[in-house]
Amino acid sequence: MDYTKDFKERDELLSQLERRGLEVPDRSEALSFLTRVGYFRSGAYRYVFRRLLPSDEVDDRLRQYRSDEYLSGANFEHVIKLEAFDSKLARVCLEGLLDFEVRLRAAIAHTLAARHVAAHASPEYLDEQACMQPSGTKTKFDAWMETCQEAIRSGAEDEDFIAHHLLKYPEQPVPIWAVTEVLSFGKLPFLFELMQKQDAREVARMFGFIHPRPFGAVLRMMVDFRNTCAHGSRLFNRAFKRTLSIRNYETSGEMLAHVIEPGFTSTPKPNQRLYIYAAVLAFMLRSHSSGSTWFLTFKTQVRKLNVPLLTPDSTLLISADVSMGFPPDWEDLQLWN
Repeated sequence: MDYTKDFKERDELLSQLERRGLEVPDRSEALSFLTRVGYFRSGAYRYVFRRLLPSDEVDDRLRQYRSDEYLSGANFEHVIKLEAFDSKLARVCLEGLLDFEVRLRAAIAHTLAARHVAAHASPEYLDEQACMQPSGTKTKFDAWMETCQEAIRSGAEDEDFIAHHLLKYPEQPVPIWAVTEVLSFGKLPFLFELMQKQDAREVARMFGFIHPRPFGAVLRMMVDFRNTCAHGSRLFNRAFKRTLSIRNYETSGEMLAHVIEPGFTSTPKPNQRLYIYAAVLAFMLRSHSSGSTWFLTFKTQVRKLNVPLLTPDSTLLISADVSMGFPPDWEDLQLWN
C-alpha cells in the first residue's frame, strides 16, 4: 500500500479539521497549540472526539476504530484542555516515580552493603544460580558487570565521588552505595534480580511486597512508567506494554485488594492502564517507612479531568474510568485516603 499523505502547513491542517467537524473558535490559539505540540501529537488528544466506526467498518488488523469525522460539539479547546491535563498529570507521576527511585537506590545499597561494601561485584554475595544463568553469549553476572563498569566510567566524568575513589583506591571496587547512585533507574532491576533471595525479600518488604519475584516485575513496569512520563509521552488513554497483575498473597495490607478483583474497571486492558500503575506506585510509597502524601497530589490532579463534551446519551465522554482504567468511586478507596 502506498503512503499518500502529503505535507500540509498548520493553517491547512486546521481547515481540514474544521471540514471534518471539529470546531475551531480561536484560530490563533489553535495555531499556537499546533506549533508547540505538533499536529501528529495532538492527534492522540483529538482521537477520542472522532466518531466511532460502524462495527462492519472496524478493521482490527489496521487498528482502525474511528472515522475522520468528529462528534457533534467537538471543539479544539477540548483538545487543548485535554493535552494540558495530561501534561500536568505526567509531571505529577514523574514526581512520585523520582521519589520511589531514590528510595529504591537507598534500599538496595543498604541491604547489599550489609553483606559487603562491594557485594555487587562478586557472585559470592549475590545469588550464584541467578548469576550463572545465560544472557546471550555471557552469563547474567558478566552482563551485569559490563553494565556496572560502563556506569562507573560514565560516572567518573560527572561525579567527583566516583573519580575520587578511582584515583585513591585504584585496585578496589567502587562501593555499592556509590554504584547505585550512577546506575540508571532502568538498570536497577537487573541488580535486584541478582540479589540473594533473603536480601531481595528485605528490599521488597520495604515497599509492601511480601515476595521479591512480583516486586522485581513491578520494578520493570515502573521503569516503563517513568520513561513514558520523562519523555513527554501521553498517559491519557494509553495501554502500557507490560501487564501489571497483583495477586492477593503478594502484598501486605488491603490497599491493593480492589485491583485483584476481575472487572475492577470497565476499561479494556485494565492491567495495562494508568490507574493500576499509579495505584501500585502510591501503595509502594505509602508502605515505605518514610510514608508519602504523593497519593493526594495524584488524586487532586485526576479530579481536574473535566472536558465537557457529551455523547448522544448525555454521558461524559472524557472520564477517568473509561480512558485510564479508574474504577468507579476510586476516590473513596483506602489507598487514596
